[in-house]
Amino acid sequence: MKVTAERVPEAQLVLEVEIDDGQVQKSLDQASRRLAQRFDIPGFRKGKAPRAIVERTLGAEFVFDEAIERLIPQVYEEAVQEQGVEPLGPPNLEILERQPVRFKATVPLRPEVDLGDYRSIAVDKEPVEVTDALIADAILEIRRRHAVLEPVERPVEYNDRLRLDIRAEVDGESALQEEGVELSLREGMTIGVPGVDEQLVGLETGPEREFEVDVPEDWDDADVAGKRLRFFVTIHDIKREILPEPDDDLAAEAGDLESFDALRDQVIHDLRSTAERRARDGFHQALLDAVTAQANVEFPPTLLEQEIDQMLRELAQQSGAGADAEAYIRQQGQDVAALRESLRPQASARVLRGLILAEIARHEEIEVAEAAIDAEIASVAGAGPQAEQVRALFDSESGRNVLRRNLLTGATLDRLGEIAVENAVGARGDAVPAVDTASGDESAGEAADGDAAEDPSESASDKTGGGRRQA
Repeated sequence: MKVTAERVPEAQLVLEVEIDDGQVQKSLDQASRRLAQRFDIPGFRKGKAPRAIVERTLGAEFVFDEAIERLIPQVYEEAVQEQGVEPLGPPNLEILERQPVRFKATVPLRPEVDLGDYRSIAVDKEPVEVTDALIADAILEIRRRHAVLEPVERPVEYNDRLRLDIRAEVDGESALQEEGVELSLREGMTIGVPGVDEQLVGLETGPEREFEVDVPEDWDDADVAGKRLRFFVTIHDIKREILPEPDDDLAAEAGDLESFDALRDQVIHDLRSTAERRARDGFHQALLDAVTAQANVEFPPTLLEQEIDQMLRELAQQSGAGADAEAYIRQQGQDVAALRESLRPQASARVLRGLILAEIARHEEIEVAEAAIDAEIASVAGAGPQAEQVRALFDSESGRNVLRRNLLTGATLDRLGEIAVENAVGARGDAVPAVDTASGDESAGEAADGDAAEDPSESASDKTGGGRRQA
């Protein structure tokens, strides 16, 4: 056996192997005996036909294929051991020649992650502010949800509730056609394209009305960007909103609360929670961007394909198709190859960031205690009627691995946050504020664009055992 090896980009090793003729002949003899057992060879008992007769009866190519199917995997394993490499997964095999027998094996290797000086990153946390204007807008939206709608006989005004038929044409081709559309007309809202809201104001119920709208050049729909759309609208109903007063009655109706002050406090709480979640997600994204910008990562294509498989399973589960990705794809009426290609950029980002976070966790000696996973299961399961079912789902090997990765991601982002804020504040000469580390939850995984490919993440989790930090 002659072997040449070449390291190529994307964490792969290409082996070219030439198999000794003696080994090939031995494999052909063995293949011939197996085939003589499986097939009836005229004039011979089962398994007794010589190789030359088997090749003449079944075809030399057929015997060769039978031999090579077992021989190449055996020789590949020997070649890998000889090179002292540890493949991440199955190789891509290609027969180069049949005489002598030569084949090429493209071997996926474990990713290589160079973090650079990740401890030098400096990122500030954006302050969370709930302004009076935000509070007023939120209360106005509550009032609108509980408004009384009164039919009116007048032209359309902003904040009216409309029922209409609308269609649009561009270059003589249909671009939009909907009937019985109901909407609350707000100033500046986009109805298909910008500017339609302004044209609706002043129209009346009755026969179809026509108007034109020029679409901005930078509009995200390339089919209509920079073009003039002709709209045809028939308004069936116009109703005005009669808003309830911001008082205790609204609080009782909207939130089963005792007073308007209680409703306002609830609004402030919800706005602050949303703002804090967005700020945390933005902070985590900035951390990831900062460490990714200076990291150098190579990973084999097989990890990317595995991540795409995982994303398809996730989409299938979200759509109600269970884990059957093929059922989801059929349901969407999409081409499998096209759908996989559309997921490739996001999948690549998920793998990249997952590998980086796993390597940081290893450097920072972050581990996830089993007790933390137990506590997370209890939190997710809660105490409702489905608690035991949810607990059973997560209290399995695969379920615990998912939670372990999420908790590890959260703890790693917490540590990065400490480093980044300390550096940012230190550069300004300010006192270092406390960093909110309550992010070791599901949102931490979301901020990282999902989990990395399973093998590297689990490997990182395993390697962090006995570390100094615990999630």
